[in-house]
Amino acid sequence: MNEKILVIDDEEDILKLLSSALGSEGYEVVTAIDGQEGVERFHETEPDLIVTDVKMPRKDGLQLLKEIKDAGSTNVDVIILTGHSDEATAIDCLRNGAYDYLVKPLEDIDVLLAAVERSLQKRNLEIKNRRLMKQLEEMAIRDPLTGLYNFRHLQTCLDEEVIRSKRYGHTFCTLMLDIDRFKAVNDKYGHLFGDHVLKKLSEISGRSTRSADRIFRYGGEEFIVIMPETSREEAVSAAERLMEAVRSHAFECDGYETKITVSMGGSLFPDQSEDKIELIRLADKALYRAKESGRDRAVFGDGELG
Repeated sequence: MNEKILVIDDEEDILKLLSSALGSEGYEVVTAIDGQEGVERFHETEPDLIVTDVKMPRKDGLQLLKEIKDAGSTNVDVIILTGHSDEATAIDCLRNGAYDYLVKPLEDIDVLLAAVERSLQKRNLEIKNRRLMKQLEEMAIRDPLTGLYNFRHLQTCLDEEVIRSKRYGHTFCTLMLDIDRFKAVNDKYGHLFGDHVLKKLSEISGRSTRSADRIFRYGGEEFIVIMPETSREEAVSAAERLMEAVRSHAFECDGYETKITVSMGGSLFPDQSEDKIELIRLADKALYRAKESGRDRAVFGDGELG
């Protein structure tokens, strides 16, 4: 057990009592003598839980709670300690996001320890659930073989890029690429080798493009790259770099080795279209022309070689 608990109380005896009790349970304890110091210690130490008195100098428990919640710290629960006369304030704390409140004097320290344990268990469960949800969301938008974004997420990203580029007056390029003679690779070396080529091509594409560019598996051996804020000249240069990176790589797996090339077709926003479906169609037509004109080359929607 190594959870960190911040204890805030202006009464030294209570501070020592709570620190000793929590420390004996294996928690790491950080202390503060008033609300202002408590806020400072919170930002310094990033605790997993806060146990704080309500009435304190400089900044009371309710002010401290609001400041922590306003900072977006939803992962940290706050347990309020209050006297009998302050129960209305404690209830106000609950309305503002406190996890629980306990009335002082604490005649049975086990009540506090039980509240602390419940709070931390809830927090850990929430963190696990958020992590699981994030993994599920990633699975919904990722291609399982290559790890690239999938066709479904492509539609969302294109919508976002069209809106963003219209708003700021930017250009962008939609680049579609296809592995040349991929069927022959599968027929000669087998589908496991073909899967290796797809995965390795994904890695090469990631290394050969900018961090701002987003790569998608469009289907089969076809990929799409969205290149924000990219002119035609910049897109041509990027396509040439990527083709050369693929061309020069030796694909090796299970004792087999081969080299491949890719053909590319690009379309430009807004010069050629402001519609995402039309941009994909133009890139696909340009890719077809690249194949027809000899492969291992890039063609853009205007019909010219890159």
